[in-house]
Amino acid sequence: MYDETVAVVENRPLTGGHFLLSVHSPRQAQATRPGQFAMVRLLGRSDVLLRRPMSIYDVKPVRPKVGGQRPPLQIIQLLYKIVGRGTRLMAGLMPGDKVGLLAPLGHGFFAEEYLSEAQKADEVLHVAGGIGIAALLLPAKDLARAGIRQRLLFGGRTKDDLVALDEFKPLVSSMTLATENGSRGHRGYVTQPLEAFLERNRNKKYLMMVCGPWPMLDASVKLAAKFGHRCLLSMENRMGCGLGVCLGCCIRVDGTGHGAYQRVCTEGPVFWSEKVIWEKENLPKT
Repeated sequence: MYDETVAVVENRPLTGGHFLLSVHSPRQAQATRPGQFAMVRLLGRSDVLLRRPMSIYDVKPVRPKVGGQRPPLQIIQLLYKIVGRGTRLMAGLMPGDKVGLLAPLGHGFFAEEYLSEAQKADEVLHVAGGIGIAALLLPAKDLARAGIRQRLLFGGRTKDDLVALDEFKPLVSSMTLATENGSRGHRGYVTQPLEAFLERNRNKKYLMMVCGPWPMLDASVKLAAKFGHRCLLSMENRMGCGLGVCLGCCIRVDGTGHGAYQRVCTEGPVFWSEKVIWEKENLPKT
């Protein structure tokens, strides 16, 4: 983990108020593992006190690969959506602007903990809701390099929320899309086609990787349990420091005493689903 002041390379607008922020930070990019996150600080803004937690979407070199030699990773990409004051100000960042970046943070999708399950499965199912797609690209790349078959199920409120599809196309065998207003794919929640898929394929074994709003996570966990599949969750919660000090991001887990709570920022954000005890959470817009 490094605390750096980094330069914005690009802040590309996408559809539906989404942006892809690229910053130049070689040390952080090379240290990043799938499923980890960053805390972003807007410099010179006393009215935005806390850093904003964001999944690290991708890490890239400055130059493309030449011959058989892969250039070093130097760029961190953060996929975000304008939902509040902090992200609205982030949308105004321009190339050359500086931001504070604390990264990489957290316990992510670490291959040594799930790869054996993925290898035993017929397929890995990536299930994303909204901006939750940001946490799943790097593990999908890892699994593709390992030659493991994958499928993406992705839901949003409208078709403009279904971003990053081009990045996933070469990594997955198929994509199932859902929108609440029916503007693309299945009309309704993504967990509805997920349930139908699992019902049709009861004789198969899957590993699920899920990231999205709490109600979607809860519904996905129940489906995983119903059909007998292992499930990894990338969780969200209120987060003040990102270092495990403030204890603001604790969630209930299977345990007793102090062991009944773990921090999303350090023990997570990725947890096995059977570990999490579900409680209602209303996350503030940032």
